[in-house]
Amino acid sequence: MTKRAQKDQQSSVAADPEQWSEQSKHSIAYHYKREYVDKPFKCWRCSAACTFTALDQKYTFEIKKASIDQRRKFCATCWSESNQLRAALSEYDVRWAAEKSGLRANKEFLTEWLELLTRWKQFAPYNHDIAKINMVRGLLKLE
Repeated sequence: MTKRAQKDQQSSVAADPEQWSEQSKHSIAYHYKREYVDKPFKCWRCSAACTFTALDQKYTFEIKKASIDQRRKFCATCWSESNQLRAALSEYDVRWAAEKSGLRANKEFLTEWLELLTRWKQFAPYNHDIAKINMVRGLLKLE
């Protein structure tokens, strides 16, 4: 399909910049953005072809008040998996902070935590906690 044909098939929705977050209202887009149009993208993790639809943009920027500079990187499946993984990692961090002395020798806990930290690299290879990974490996004697 040509780019022109794709553009003809895109849906659009009127934008209401007055509904944006305060931060977004200070962007240059605030003065010019009058509509949202479907934006195709490729999932950063699985390479699936996706679309950030005009309706999704309206919801994201006007209801959820996300930054107008936000761009989609993940398909719905990968996004859901990354949120679940982030929540699980947060639970492990909280548990570690509360029970560190008892968990230092808990191989099951440490192995599961290391697996989660390793899986997280698939979603944010530029933002993983190398120090935490090395700490857990050291506690498991894997270094």
